Amino acid sequence: MSALILELGRGEGSLWSQIVKEAPNSELHPEIEWDAEVRIGDELCFREKAFLRERKRRMLQAYAKLFDVSPSELDERDLPIVAIAASGGGFRAMCNTAGALRRASSSGILDVTTYISAISGVAGSFDPHAAAQHIQNRAQIPQLDPRILDMLITPPTNKYLLAGLIQKAVAPQGSLSLVDIYGTLISARLFCPSEVSALDPTHLSLSHFRRPVDDGSLPMPIFTAISRHVSPTEQAISSQQDMVVDKARVDTLQQEKLAVAHTESQWLWYEFSPYEVGCDEIGAWIPSWAFGREFYKGKSIDRAPEVSFSILAGIYASAFCASLQLYYQEVKPTIALLPNAMYSWIDGIMNEREQDLDVVHPVPPNKLPNFAKGLSGRLREGSPRGFEDQDFIPLMDAGAELNIPYYPLLRRDVDCIIALDASADGQELWFTRAETYAMRKGLQLWPRGVKWPKEILRPEPAATPTDSAAENVASEAEMDVATQAQKQQESDSKSVPEDPVEPRATRSPSLTETEDSDSSSSSPPTAFVWIGSSNSDESSAATPIEKFDEEALAERDGIGIVYMPILANEQAVPGMDPYEISTWRTELSMEESDKLMRLAETNFMAGEDKIKAILKAMWLRKKRARKEAERSHWLKRLHHPP
Repeated sequence: MSALILELGRGEGSLWSQIVKEAPNSELHPEIEWDAEVRIGDELCFREKAFLRERKRRMLQAYAKLFDVSPSELDERDLPIVAIAASGGGFRAMCNTAGALRRASSSGILDVTTYISAISGVAGSFDPHAAAQHIQNRAQIPQLDPRILDMLITPPTNKYLLAGLIQKAVAPQGSLSLVDIYGTLISARLFCPSEVSALDPTHLSLSHFRRPVDDGSLPMPIFTAISRHVSPTEQAISSQQDMVVDKARVDTLQQEKLAVAHTESQWLWYEFSPYEVGCDEIGAWIPSWAFGREFYKGKSIDRAPEVSFSILAGIYASAFCASLQLYYQEVKPTIALLPNAMYSWIDGIMNEREQDLDVVHPVPPNKLPNFAKGLSGRLREGSPRGFEDQDFIPLMDAGAELNIPYYPLLRRDVDCIIALDASADGQELWFTRAETYAMRKGLQLWPRGVKWPKEILRPEPAATPTDSAAENVASEAEMDVATQAQKQQESDSKSVPEDPVEPRATRSPSLTETEDSDSSSSSPPTAFVWIGSSNSDESSAATPIEKFDEEALAERDGIGIVYMPILANEQAVPGMDPYEISTWRTELSMEESDKLMRLAETNFMAGEDKIKAILKAMWLRKKRARKEAERSHWLKRLHHPP
């Protein structure tokens, strides 16, 4: 640790001094010779449009193979746009995503996928098979293992990992946060190759992901983060509180601030692609290589190098920065390590001030320069008041708002979303919130009224020993969430089957056969599919596709959702209960990660027929719609020649 302090010290000969004093390398960072401008609008950038054209060309052969038809029967314009949305949830989610992508690659479904969006930054797996092995190897290493610390003090990995931290600190308005340090530790553990000879400084950059994306070889990754915009009114009230001594007046101001926070302040979603970083809700975008620079009135005022992916990784995975209202139960594992008296005191305070927790952040979100600074009157209508006046954007893990990243896909005309859910909180809230976002954007094609599948039964807290008090509290918190979801189901008699025989508390987290399941099949369902329609009411929009015949399915013109939660599968991986592995676990054994990946792989395989069926139906409907439009166009020209 003393060696690390010396490297980060500002003394002569330290790594800090070396990085600060050396001339910028234009070969490593060509962007230092470029100016950047803010792009205003709702459309995709031209680089992403070019990617879509290239991806469709490559997908034509893949779709022909998937549908078992001749490529001559396909037209690029009719190919469905498919996205995979991977939830957050620590190493459990990472292994689930890696296993599912490994199977998607083998089955050909990954070859027809256009986007992979993710919470907590698990979207960027280029080679799923190699990535799965890498994750297994690194997941078993403790976070503060001497090998990890050694990377931070030994050349050349020390410069590779710490350069982003130092460059952020020495920026004109730069500062370091706990999130930056956390992101650097994540990068040391996950983003350093096993062979030092393979070390490439450009790998720690978001724009690096363009290399296999530009030519359409792989799906485009989309990383996500959120920011809570604090309104000017709320800021003014906070300033008054700092100057008031009278307790009664302070309490009054606090109530006013809470009221304003719920009406004027809002969460904003930010998306990070290899091409652009921006926010759809304000309608402003900048090149990914320019994120981290200072902007004013739409132009960058410096030519700083691209912010390191180690900094972004910390933001994407910073669940601990969420408001206490959302995450107090999930930060209990850390707080539980404190002496019992102190833990009880903190827990009591949190319970007493529950209504205030929405505006309290135990760890401040990371802050980066606001690229919309000075854009008064140019942002999208409905943008938060005063947004263009703030200097920084506080960013954190998007899982605090919605733990499946549907949001960045809503503006991309996606036909089908495959949702991989390994979170600790897969319950009605996420389905409702996703629908709310879709309706806010005017997407009448989103499946309305979709609820948590009634086939899913979650466990009661299990009395199994854990390795530490922290893991015990974490597992208990997850089980509490599962129990809440269970109670929601029990309150709706229409969506829960009668089950008088076996107590729910004794069941493992798995799927049970219901009237919606194929009773002749020996395997329980692992994928739940809904498809929306512009001509349906809420109840029919939420009907699973199994309820429709082929003709009725072809008539539905909406977005398809394939929901694939992480579930036990005794036939595939006997004795494996994924919910016994807490999302707060900081390391997994090779056996645990292997079982999680095999479970995800097998469950994805079991749902492939449904995925293929919905994709084929979407291809046929798009083909039919295109031909009808062409026919209408020619009839119009025939009757009304130019």
